[in-house]
Amino acid sequence: MSFVQVSVLQVLGIKTDLISPGDDMAASLEKAMARSDLAFQDGDILVVSESTVATAEGRVVALHDVTPGPLALSMATKYSKDPREMELILQESDEIIGGIPGVVLTLREGFLYPNAGIDNSNAPPGHVILFPADAQKSAFEIRERMAKGRKIAVVIGDSRTHPLRLGCVGVALACVGLEPVEDARGQKDLFGRELKITRKAVADNLVSAAQIVMGEGDESIPAVIIRGAPVPISEKSVVMPTIPPQECMYIGALRCGPRPYTGSGYDNLIEQAKEAMKKAYAPYSEFRVGAALLSSSGRIYSAGNIENASSGAGICAERAAIAKAIASGEREFEAIAVVGNAVEPISPCGICRQSLIEFGEDIIVIMANGKGDVLTATVADLLPRAFTGKCLR
Repeated sequence: MSFVQVSVLQVLGIKTDLISPGDDMAASLEKAMARSDLAFQDGDILVVSESTVATAEGRVVALHDVTPGPLALSMATKYSKDPREMELILQESDEIIGGIPGVVLTLREGFLYPNAGIDNSNAPPGHVILFPADAQKSAFEIRERMAKGRKIAVVIGDSRTHPLRLGCVGVALACVGLEPVEDARGQKDLFGRELKITRKAVADNLVSAAQIVMGEGDESIPAVIIRGAPVPISEKSVVMPTIPPQECMYIGALRCGPRPYTGSGYDNLIEQAKEAMKKAYAPYSEFRVGAALLSSSGRIYSAGNIENASSGAGICAERAAIAKAIASGEREFEAIAVVGNAVEPISPCGICRQSLIEFGEDIIVIMANGKGDVLTATVADLLPRAFTGKCLR
C-alpha cells in the first residue's frame, strides 16, 4: 500500500483597521499581523484586495467632483448609469465593448472589466474607488517592505463573475514572486492523453481561495496569507498574461456573427419559407428566395421574391412578407426565416435588414439554403448601430 503526502492549505485572514486614503498599506498590514500574532514563513503568499490598495493610494473619487461630457451623458442613458460614473468609466477604459442596464463591459490593459473596475462597494457614500494606478508596482513594493528576508509572494486580487454564472470568483490583477499561469501542456491526463491547451490560472485560483475568507462586505479582512500552497516562490515579477480579444473564446464566438441553428423551435417557419420560395417570381435571374415572418400574435406571413423587367421595381421576399403582415394589421414580430437556392445560407440584403429593424432589434433571423444549412442571428447582429426611430426621437 502506498500513501500520497498531501500538504494542508491554510488561508489566514488579516483583519485591519479601516484603510483610508494616504495610509501606508504595508504598515497597516504589519500592524494587523502583529495584533493577530501572525508572521510570514517561507512559501507564504500574501493576497491583498485591489480596492484596499487603491484606497491607500488615494484612488477614491467624489462623484460631485466629476463633470460628465456629452459622450458620458449619452452612454449613461443607454446603459442606465450615473453620468458621472460613466465619465470615469470612459476615462479608465481602453475600449467599451458593450453593456446591459447597470453594467458596462470594458477593456482595460488587456483585461475585461465591468465598469472599468470602478467599485461602489466599500467606498464612502457619494464616492467610488478606481483601480490601483499600477497594481504590479504596488505588489512589488508591498513585498519589498514586508518580506524581511522571507521567501514570499504577493498577489493583488479582485472578484469577477464568469459568463452565464451567478456569483463571483477571484482574479489576479498583479503578482510578484510566483508564475501567475502554469503551462500544463505536455502533461498527461488520467488516461495518459497529452494535454494540448491547458494552462492553470495559479494566481487567479489563489485569489479565489482568499475570497472565501476576505468576503465582499464588512468583514474588514482586506488581505490573507495563504500557507501550504503547492506553488514555487521565486524572485520573478511577471506581468499578468493576456490574450488578444480576437483570440478569446468568448469574445471571438460572440463577435463572429450568425450562429448555427440547432432546431430551437423554428423548423415549421423554415418549411413555410421553403414553400414560399417555390412560388417566387424570378424569371430573369432564376434566383428564388422565400421568407416566412412570424408575428407576435402567432400568425405567419410568407412570400417569395418578385422580380421585374425594370430591376429597381423588384421586391425581396423578406419585404414582401413584411408588407403582407403590415397590411393585415401586424406590428410586432418574433422571427423570420429566409431560404434561398444558394450555396450558403441566404442572408437578407441591406434594405431588408433596415426594413426588419424598423419593427425590433431582437427579431430572430433564421437563414437557410436548400441543402439544409441553417444559421441564426438577431436583426441587430446583422445591422449594428442601425438608423431607427430612436434616432429621430
